[in-house]
Amino acid sequence: MPSFGKLLPLAAAVLLSGCSAIVNSHLQKEEMMKAYESGDNSAVAKEIRDRLREPAWYNSSVVNTGDELMWRLEAGAFFFHVGDFKESIEQFRAAERLIAGYDDRARISVRDVSAEAGGALTNLNALPYRGFCRDRLALSIYKSLAYLGMGDESAFRAQLRRLREEQKKVQDDYREFFEKEKAELEKEKKLHPDAAGKANEATSASELAGNSENAEFRAGLDEVKRIANRGYGNFLNPAAIFLSGLGSVRDGNYSNAEIDFRRLYEAMPGNPAFQRYYATVLEKAASEPPAELRSTKGFDFPLEQDCVYVFFANGKTAAFRQIALYFPVMTAWPMCEFYPAPFEQLHLEADNRTYSTLPLADMDGILAQEFEERLPGMIARIVLGTLIREGAYYTSLALVSAADMDPLAKTLAVLAIALGGAAYRAAVNTADTRSWEILPKEFQLTQFPMPENRKISLELNGSRKICRTVEIPADTRSAILFVSAPSARNVQCHLLSLKSK
Repeated sequence: MPSFGKLLPLAAAVLLSGCSAIVNSHLQKEEMMKAYESGDNSAVAKEIRDRLREPAWYNSSVVNTGDELMWRLEAGAFFFHVGDFKESIEQFRAAERLIAGYDDRARISVRDVSAEAGGALTNLNALPYRGFCRDRLALSIYKSLAYLGMGDESAFRAQLRRLREEQKKVQDDYREFFEKEKAELEKEKKLHPDAAGKANEATSASELAGNSENAEFRAGLDEVKRIANRGYGNFLNPAAIFLSGLGSVRDGNYSNAEIDFRRLYEAMPGNPAFQRYYATVLEKAASEPPAELRSTKGFDFPLEQDCVYVFFANGKTAAFRQIALYFPVMTAWPMCEFYPAPFEQLHLEADNRTYSTLPLADMDGILAQEFEERLPGMIARIVLGTLIREGAYYTSLALVSAADMDPLAKTLAVLAIALGGAAYRAAVNTADTRSWEILPKEFQLTQFPMPENRKISLELNGSRKICRTVEIPADTRSAILFVSAPSARNVQCHLLSLKSK
């Protein structure tokens, strides 16, 4: 086991990992998210631009650090929210380049080795943020809609055709990620056998939850498990699958649409909208419906043309807060934090008919399910890293105490290690709370024929009632109406026109 004195040169490896290991990301973004919730979009824009400006020693830029991807994702979603679709696409493209770089990076490189060393000696913040599975699909969803916001229908259609492949790629990539993470953990255990032995005794979530000191962890874990049951398994995001199916419907490719809407129906068999979508495309594809859907009627208007689709992005997605976990050493731990939805549904009126949105994708459930799946590996890595630091600290004290040296010099050395070690351990005892926070709690959906008077009335009933009217331009044949409501004080409506049919 290394002495604490050896941690100082090794800790320099953290610099190569490209991000701060002593910053609680969730707290760092707290003021920005308060501004977002209050509707102060100019303050949010300023914070994001400050973080993504040209880096210099005197500013807080995250460009070329391990946190850049997270901020690019925040930027892409925020600029979509305010209707700056050009900037949104540019930010998402930058995020895609970072993701590709992480995916294509050689398995062994100086930066990877230093990052892993930094993670063991400090915390998981020392590793670059590579995004959750949910992030990569949400990126594709927003990017496809941003193209439509730019009026580039061909790019929108091309992006929709890639959504199904993106879903499969995410599933394959993350399975490989889990295997690599497991292999890296085993490598660390071999390098630190003493710490590994102790870590193996404390890596069960149920055992940690059973510790009377871990009441907050136990309550958080119970909530995660409850909400994870709303997920869809295998990293499925129904909003991505729906858009893929919609693209196939508009292209007249009903065999592909059948595949997508079957997946949606199987993910949420009780959802009446998905029952009708599946019944509609089965009829178009001349396919036999399952027995339970034989009496289900499809839509009585064409989905491929002269139609309005309403996407309702409701509330703020889950984030991660820092809590204390004891095993029995106290270490900082990330735990999901869920926020209440500001609204129940979006109600609309068109041609004297009323419509209400229904669930499309529970983003909280998707994140909670992935967090739960990652939990065993996270526990093992965090516990191991904490024990390595603790072991190095106490070994250093023991070595100095046993050394044959001048009593005064020994006292000063012990004091220096005690004070320096305590400060270092406190500084790096920070949970990795990084996540993409400017996302909705859920997506909801409804649809109806293009209104003859080309007007749509919207109503949201929450802590305050919000009513708006949207007028559809004459050259718009179909449209996606995207309503983004992170709170009752920050509601944006975007009409994304489809002019081809």
